[in-house]
Amino acid sequence: MPGRLFPLGGPVSEKDIVDREDFVVSLGIRLLEGQSIMLAGPRRIGKTSLALEVLRRLKTKDSYVAFVDLFRYNTKRELSLAIIDACLENRSGISKTTAALKDGLKKITGAAKLTAKVQDLELAFGLPSESRSDEELLNYALQLPEILAKRDKRHMVLVFDEFQDVIRIAGEDSLKVMRSYFQMQEGVAYLFLGSKEGMMNTIFGDKRQAFYRFATILPIPPIPTDAWKEYLSRKFLEQKIAVNDRAISEILDLSGGHPQDTMLLCSEIYYALLEAGEEKLTLDFIRTGYTRALLTLSPVFDELLDELGKTANIRHVLISLAKGLRIYSGLNSNPNEIKRAVDTLIAKAVIEKSTRGCYYFVEPMLKSYLIDKIDIY
Repeated sequence: MPGRLFPLGGPVSEKDIVDREDFVVSLGIRLLEGQSIMLAGPRRIGKTSLALEVLRRLKTKDSYVAFVDLFRYNTKRELSLAIIDACLENRSGISKTTAALKDGLKKITGAAKLTAKVQDLELAFGLPSESRSDEELLNYALQLPEILAKRDKRHMVLVFDEFQDVIRIAGEDSLKVMRSYFQMQEGVAYLFLGSKEGMMNTIFGDKRQAFYRFATILPIPPIPTDAWKEYLSRKFLEQKIAVNDRAISEILDLSGGHPQDTMLLCSEIYYALLEAGEEKLTLDFIRTGYTRALLTLSPVFDELLDELGKTANIRHVLISLAKGLRIYSGLNSNPNEIKRAVDTLIAKAVIEKSTRGCYYFVEPMLKSYLIDKIDIY
């Protein structure tokens, strides 16, 4: 049996993207027409998987595509080389073209072909060299997508994952530099992804910011319950595990339909079934899987709580919501301070507002974890 019936820990393949077809098609059309898009949302909800699937489809339509994850880089030079490599891969077919050029093309099998693929750029534009300053290299990298699009008569789509990290890497002024190049480009569309919604909304929604109104801000649609049920039932049935609607509904009630939490919960249930040699999904196995999934998520939740704990009254609000209590009762703090805590939790996509004065956890499993840990707080 396969080791990853329910994929975890990274982007998923096309067959494991649950009911996002209309959204993926819409993103592809917009980007192909030259519209830049911003998608923001907490980690582990599937943004990267959606972006990679869009790029896969656009590539089949002869578009140039590039993907840069800013979370992986710490300096302006590293970021610049990542952009250059991602763009040049469309021509060279290798992910580290700049490293190949630095080491000497003659050492590489097929070097003559690779040289031919980049030689016109070298003559017309100058390939990057170590003598360039960090600023010069970044300017080069930001111009390259449009240069490639024009020279090869291809539409280019460039994805920046964790885009808010550009401030950490290159400073806030880098946003002005990027905008100055991007706004003049006719053959390139950008897809900006970010897990820190507050920062992303500020970057793209604050009129004082360089990227104000540069990209269309789109909400990521939730996965419908019926789509989840069809997918989960099919996956278990593929392994000849008998399921029923009540069991599948229980899984979704526990996970809240959160993409990664649902996959994790189902994965733990699946392994519990394998270990027991059983082929029927029952509530007992769901409970076992749920306990195991919470243990796996505990470091993730602890890190989140440590980060949130730096803001006054955050823990009070979280515990009150987990216990079903009124958040403005039982504390002597100013109501405005409680509101700031609530606004922070909403901005970080920990809770969402349903009706006036009523909120719910984006991850129901976090609520359960808090209830289990209530004595610590």
